[in-house]
Amino acid sequence: MSDSPSHPLARRTFVGGGVGLVLAGCAGSAEPWKTKSVPVDEGVVEIDIKDHPELLTPGGLLALKPGKARKPVLVQRLENDQVRVLSLRCSHLGCTVRWDNEQQVLRCPCHGSRFDDRGAVLEGPAKEALAVYDSQMQGNRIRFRFEE
Repeated sequence: MSDSPSHPLARRTFVGGGVGLVLAGCAGSAEPWKTKSVPVDEGVVEIDIKDHPELLTPGGLLALKPGKARKPVLVQRLENDQVRVLSLRCSHLGCTVRWDNEQQVLRCPCHGSRFDDRGAVLEGPAKEALAVYDSQMQGNRIRFRFEE
């Protein structure tokens, strides 16, 4: 077998390696989520923030995988006892978006779409915002409706 670039396997290896470098560059400093599974009871997820220290203070982020969901959701602790829950499924082709702490955006590692912390598209190819789930915080409990 030849190592010359004109050989199909060598060309595939070269192109595959180049694509990998491009995708790694698109990902920036965004790391994959470490998700925690939570049960869904009649379309509702309820968690106690005492069990999730990431959510004890405003600015906290927590990736959860409700029930048998294929993609996780992001629970964000906001100011004034508010919360926001976003789907982490990219609206372009369904990859799982990641938080880029350096740029403070959600970034899709597959095609480079970027979303703000509210799920709005900052840069395509995605054209639609990330799904936002109805959520509320009451005392130490966070509840949100989840339907996949």
